[in-house]
Amino acid sequence: MTAAGSAGYTVRPGETLSGIAARHGVSVSSLAAANRIQDIHFIRAGAQLRLPSGATGGGGAAAAVVHTVKSGQTLGAISAHYGVGLRRIARANDLSSYHWIYEGQRLRIPGATAVRSAVASATPTSREQIGAIIDSTARQYGFHPRFIKAIAYMESGWNNDVVSSAGAVGTMQVLPSTGEFVGRYLVGRSLDLSDPEDNVLAGTAFVSHLWTLTGGDPEKVLAGYYQGLRSVRINGLYDDTKNYIDVVMALRHRFD
Repeated sequence: MTAAGSAGYTVRPGETLSGIAARHGVSVSSLAAANRIQDIHFIRAGAQLRLPSGATGGGGAAAAVVHTVKSGQTLGAISAHYGVGLRRIARANDLSSYHWIYEGQRLRIPGATAVRSAVASATPTSREQIGAIIDSTARQYGFHPRFIKAIAYMESGWNNDVVSSAGAVGTMQVLPSTGEFVGRYLVGRSLDLSDPEDNVLAGTAFVSHLWTLTGGDPEKVLAGYYQGLRSVRINGLYDDTKNYIDVVMALRHRFD
């Protein structure tokens, strides 16, 4: 039930609270408070949400942002233009390869409206700050920053406000369960994954953990970060995992 005079919204499969909040011009905290939601990373498809006063856009389906691929464009360039991670675009369009798109192809860009408005209102130093955080954290763990920067770019486009449909959070797209593991066993304190510094720390510490487990093999580290080492050992590399590895390894050179 929704209160008289307040707008209602029905959650669709794959949606996140942050995406719904951005679409309707309200904060995640106000939307969570209006619906007494304690865990902002979990909402159920079909749930009825009350939209706080001042929300925009109504309860209907949001107009999707669609990009028509131009001659010579790459998925990486499109990702950079919209500030949306490669993985999100690939998943939204059921792309089996990050390398194969064609001129005239129409791609849905998930969360592009929210991301573009956030980028437009942010100062130019916001991405510089993320880069500086990655620089210092990567060096702290003995990595060349370009490796961690490439992972972060692939995961989120360096956007710490991204929450995936699976609940992965922030710049490094860290699952809450992974963040809890890293905090408890690798860094010795609880981590706030919504905080850019803690998010990058969680992701980098986990990469370091994978580095140890794989004997320092970068491609195995990336496979573990994307697919999970246990799954890799049991099932081998999935095709999308191979694509992920190829793109991240190529992205490193962007950050030389």
